[in-house]
Formats: sequence, structure tokens, C-alpha cells
Amino acid sequence: MALTGGAVTKKLVENLQADLRTLSAECKRKYPPVKEVTLLLFPSMSNGMDFAYSAVKIIITDKYLASESGLLKIRNVTSRSEDTITGLVAASQDIIQPFILGCDTKNAKIVHISLTAIQRLIQHEAISLALVLCFRLHFTKDSTTINTAAATVRQLVFVIFERVEAEDKTPNIDPVESVCLEDLKAGSKHAPKSLRPYAADAFLLFQDFCQLVNADQPYWLLGMTEMTRTFGLELMESVLTSFPDVFTKHPEFSFLLKERVCPLVIKLFSPSLKYRHGMPQPVAPSVIDKPYFPIVMRLLRIVAVLIKHYYVLLVTECEIFLSLLVKFLDPEKPMWQRATALEVLSKLCCQSHLIRSFCQSYDMKQHSTKIFQEIVNGLASFIQSQFIQPQTSQIMQQAPRPQDTQGQPPSLVAGMPVGSGITPQAAFYYRNVWLPLVVNITAAQGSQKTVFLEMVDKIDPPHIPDGYGLSFAVLCMLDVVKCVQILIEGSIQMDCSTEQNVQNQKQSAKQITDTDKALFEVLIDSSWCGVMAALALLLEASTDESATEAILKAMQAYANMCGKLALNIPRDAFITALCKASLPPHYTLTILNTQATPHQLHKLSSSTSLKTPAHDSINTDNQHGSQVVAVGTPLPTASLPLGAQQGPVMLTAKNIQCMRALLGLAHCHGSILGSSWHQVLTTLQHLVWILGLKPSSGGSLKAARQASDNPNAVITTAVMADLPVLSAMLSRLFESSQYLDDVALHHLIDALCKLSTEAMELAYSNRRTFFTIPLFTASISFTLVPLASLWDTLYGGRSMASFTDRTENINPPSGGSGRSGQDQQT
Repeated sequence: MALTGGAVTKKLVENLQADLRTLSAECKRKYPPVKEVTLLLFPSMSNGMDFAYSAVKIIITDKYLASESGLLKIRNVTSRSEDTITGLVAASQDIIQPFILGCDTKNAKIVHISLTAIQRLIQHEAISLALVLCFRLHFTKDSTTINTAAATVRQLVFVIFERVEAEDKTPNIDPVESVCLEDLKAGSKHAPKSLRPYAADAFLLFQDFCQLVNADQPYWLLGMTEMTRTFGLELMESVLTSFPDVFTKHPEFSFLLKERVCPLVIKLFSPSLKYRHGMPQPVAPSVIDKPYFPIVMRLLRIVAVLIKHYYVLLVTECEIFLSLLVKFLDPEKPMWQRATALEVLSKLCCQSHLIRSFCQSYDMKQHSTKIFQEIVNGLASFIQSQFIQPQTSQIMQQAPRPQDTQGQPPSLVAGMPVGSGITPQAAFYYRNVWLPLVVNITAAQGSQKTVFLEMVDKIDPPHIPDGYGLSFAVLCMLDVVKCVQILIEGSIQMDCSTEQNVQNQKQSAKQITDTDKALFEVLIDSSWCGVMAALALLLEASTDESATEAILKAMQAYANMCGKLALNIPRDAFITALCKASLPPHYTLTILNTQATPHQLHKLSSSTSLKTPAHDSINTDNQHGSQVVAVGTPLPTASLPLGAQQGPVMLTAKNIQCMRALLGLAHCHGSILGSSWHQVLTTLQHLVWILGLKPSSGGSLKAARQASDNPNAVITTAVMADLPVLSAMLSRLFESSQYLDDVALHHLIDALCKLSTEAMELAYSNRRTFFTIPLFTASISFTLVPLASLWDTLYGGRSMASFTDRTENINPPSGGSGRSGQDQQT
């Protein structure tokens, strides 16, 4: 009760007078003991100096005899007319007596009046007594009393800790004793002597919370007979969330976190760890308790608070908590438990400083658990498990429900739901499993609200809606990519390959220290396998344009970051995934599989057991998950025998969207592609061939105006408007090459040389040539004028003119029956 000043004292006395008047009027003759005590106290309330002495009369009237020494002490206090507050504080435990009797009536209105008055008398022993009383009232049968008591407890607890914050802001003129943490392990009803009075109250209170939740006897809240774990966990969480400075500033409170809270949380998680839903249980079922939703949900809320606010204090403990969260994603766990764990991870994965700390504290340590890698791989495994039939969540639902239709798509036309009044639902569709996207994955980081972590009033496990777990897993994965991007790229945004951005990139690279570079490399090394496995699958399964765009941006970002750090294996893996997504499925098997080296494949398989669609069987059904926008003939390659792959191939709207992403990556980040230029250009020339783009004057590509101009391609109106845009992007791709440095330019020219060689080999074997190669080389000769000296250095004196002449003067033997109009023009 830190009150000073005559006005404040007068207001306190007046408030107590009003409370006692109301209590006396309400009790009337129904509760004479309360009325008698109230009336005995009330007449002397007008004189603040006699306040404490009136409390003595209350004790006598109620036959609570005090010792003579106690009476003498109170009389001495009241004789100090200048210090009324001191008398009030000393007698607070006695003044509260009429309000305690009022609470015992169990009458809702009288209880409310009494509890309101109790809140005015907060001071050490009095507050402990008030809390005990409120806890008892919390277990009555009247709902109004229960809610009022719970609200009063919460308010009193907050007041106790708010006083600590106010006390910390006041200079301490008294000498501070040193704290011995070993003495605190045994527990005591006395607070450490190193704490000031208000901090001592808060320490004893929080210590008793830990005791009661652990089903032990309290030290300070004497008289407490019971407290539910759910209510105790709620109080602990509210304190930890609202007063982190108290726990970080005082070693005594930090001790409670490490030695009381964390072991308690781990102990209460035990049933959740041992239980395997759907698995055979032991002969004695009581040996393994089922996880209880209200407890598990509140424990997960506390875990989120501990990691978010107290990670620096609890590095070792947080390692355990994070490992538990990953284990909760296992398929044998109940679906509600997996969903709540995902909600907690969504609160953590959106914070880049935590991602940095996880990597520095665990993944970068030689003999430590690779927590960040486990998180990413756990999310990827969960995403993959959602597309396995029968879906795991169908088996694990505990709440009764009607016939399950999860995993079954609605009526589809071109991959989109149809029917009267049906709006296309953003979803993922893979191997006949259809899951809706129920969260906004394009919203700002950390803005997504959780659902099941907020169900504090539920007892039974909730039913998890279709696609909810997958949606949050996708959200977590995209947030991980954004956090890694923030950590590596910082505030420099590379939106296009301009000269200024190239200079900024060089300057930024110089500023990266060895420590930062080591951190960045571990960030990528720990996450790229899981990220690529998840994103490649999601990209193939996505039926929504905005979701596809978010996934493509994440893949572009990772490829760019890997390139900046010269991590060629993960860079090439992401670029290859983009290339495969741009081409029809059967192209994926024949064009780009040879690009992956054995070392790359070994790295992917040894780092994680995850599989991507690139290394799995192709989901041909997914071709119907997006609208077909173009049908054309495939372009032959040297790796295929003559006459192979002659049937028509189809491009979908998603293929075109992936082509845009690939062009954007090459245009904005061409300096980091390195040897991947070859597969990028290979992919682009196959797409150009299928779309029927033809060279025009000036070296640009144009779409055929009439069907007769391009008999081998069928272009729908849905993509016709995109062709000029794609042509312009292809032209700008080579115009931007003037900003490449010598090394990047070398890789680009080397890729063009390889494509030219492949085209000539096909031409000499009486097979159709790549009509885009002359266009590409012509674009290079126009846009890169000062290349003569570099060309001579790289290619032993062969001039660029001889290179282009050699390409353009190819005359394949006549008489081939398979040549088209395009070949004749070439």
C-alpha cells in the first residue's frame, strides 16, 4: 500500500467508509455477525487516527482476543496523528475481517461488495489472506461468485507485480544483501533478504503458484486447500507475459524460472510425450495417461512465452521445449496436439532474432542438437504427411463428427471448384488429396491469429478443420524463409539488376564479417533441404495463384541467398526446382534430371529423409489442377533417341507463372546463377518453342499473330495477352546482362556456347534445331558491345563474330520429313 499524502489517505478512508456502509445496509438483519462487526467499525471511521483502534474493538467483539503487547503496539501507532497510513497498514489484517465475514455469506451481491473492499487493503499478510479467500470462493457452485473471485485474484496478482515495477523505479537507499541461490532450492515461507518488500511479496506468491500447480503445499498462501492446474497455469502465464522485466532483472525470479517453472512444464508434458494415439496401449492403461487438452494447451502457451521473452535466461531449457514442439508434430500424436504445436511454432518462426539465436545456440555448436534444422525438417515432414492417404488427421480426431470428407475435393473443372454460388477455394491438391488453405499466408508476418491456443474455456479436444494444420505449417515455412532472408540480406532490397543495385550488393558483401558469414552458411545448410522439399511439393499441389506466387517468391529468395553465399549445391537445387515447375511433367524427367550431380543428390538424401516431387514419381493428375493455356510440340534434345517424345505437350497457367518467376530470378539476380545459367536458358528455350514465340526484326521474340503462322502450337486466349509480356521479359533479360561482372558474364556466355553446340549437333543429325539460339546470341552481340577483349581472354582468341556466324550458317541436310515451318525459317 504505497500511498502518501493527506488527500490520498482521506480518499482511502472515505472509500472504506462507503464500503462498510453498503455492507451494513445490505446485510441488515439477515447476517447479524457481519452487521455487528460493521457497525462497531463504522462509527470511528470518521477519524482516521482512531482507525486502527476500531479494528481492535472488532477483534474483541468477534471474540478474537489479541495479546496485550499487540494492543499496546496498535495504541502507540494510532497515537501518531501525522502518520495515519502506518496505522492502517499495521491493522489491515484486522480491518479486513468484516469483509471476510461478508464473503462467507455466499450471497452474490455481498460477496461482490466485500471483494471490492478487499482490493483496497493490499499489503503483505493481508493480501495473502485475501488471495486465499478468493481462491476458496473460486470453487463455490455459484457461477457469479466464481467469476468474480477469479477476476479479483487476477487483479490482485497484477497489483502485486505492478508494485514491484514501481518499487524498482525507486532508488534503494538501504544496503542490498547478496543473494545465495543455493539457499532458495529448499523453498521457504520467508522471501530472500536481498529482495525489497514488494518484490518479496511477488516472489512468495509466484513460488506458491509453482507449488500449487505441482500439487505441493504452499509456503505463503496458508490455508489454501486446492487450486486447479488450469487456473494456476493461467495465472503463471499472465504474470510471465506481463512482467518480463521483473524476472530478468532479479536473480531470485530468474531462479524460479529455471528451477521451478521449467521442470514443472516438462513434468506436466510427460503424458503428451508417452501417448501414441491409434497405437496399441499397454495392458494397464493407467500407466500412460492421455494428454488432457486444457493442460496441454496452457502448457504450450507458457512455452511460447518462455521462448519469446526469456530465451537468453533459458537457453538449455528452450532446447528441450523446441524439441518437444517438433515431437508433437509426429503422425502418431492427436491432431489437436499437432495443430496447437503448429500454432506455437507460428509465433516463433516469424521472429528473425529468435531464428538467429536458435542457429547460434544450437546448430552452430558442434555437439548440440540441430534445433533449427529439426524445426524445418519437422514442418516439411508434417506437410508431406498431410498428402498421404488415408490422411493421418482422419484417424486421430477424437471429437465425434459426421462422416468425414477430408481429403476429397469438390467438383472440379480445370482444377477449380464449380457449382451454384461456389467461390473458388484456395487449396492444395496432390495425389487425390484435396486440402483447403484456411489462413492468409500472404499477410504480414506475425499477424495470423491462433484459434486453438485461445480455447481456454474448452475441456474436450476440439475438432480440427480440414486443412488447418497444413495451412499453419505452410505459414511457418514461409515465415522461416522470410526470417532467413531478413538475416542474410538485411535492409538492402535488390528489385532489379541495375548498376546501383550491383554496387550496393558489392558493398554489402564487403561488410559481411567472418562471423556473420559462418552464421549465414549454417542457416542455409540447416534449412535448405527441408525448405526445398516442402516448397517443391506445395508448388506442385497449389491450386491458388496467390499461394503459388508466395511459394515462388520463397524459392527465388532462397536461390538468391545461396548464390550470394556461393553455396552452389542448394542454389542449383532451388533453380532446378523452378525449372521443373515451369515445364510440363514429362519434360521434368528428360530435360533437367541430368543437371543434378551425384554430390547434390547425396547431400539431399543424407541431410534428411524427405522426398521432393522432383525425385519422386510425377503426379500427372496435378496437370488438371491448373488451366491448360497452351499446347505445342516438344523440342528434341541430344539425350533422346531420334523420334522420341513426338506427342503434344501442354502448358498450364501455373507453368507460365513459374516461367515468370524464373525470368524474374535470372533478370534480377543473374550475377548469382553461375553454372545454373545453362539449365535456366535450356528451360526458357523449351518454353519459347512450346509457346511458338518467333524471332523478329531487332532480335526480339514475337507471338504468332495467326494460327497459320504457327501450326504446331495452340495458344488459348487466357495466355495470349501474356505472350508480349513474356517476350519483353526475355529481351530485358539480355539487356540486363550489361550489369554483370566478368565472372557472371563468363557463365552466361559459356551457357550460350553449350546451347549452340547442342543445336549444331542436332542440326547435323538431320533433326530440328533450336531456333532461339541465333536470337540469343544476336541479343548478346547487341547489348554487350565491350566484350571483345573478355571474349578473347576466355575463349582463346575466337571472336564473337565467328561464334555467331557459325551458329547462323548451319544448313541442316534437306529431305527430313519432320521439319516444320519454324525449321525452314531457321
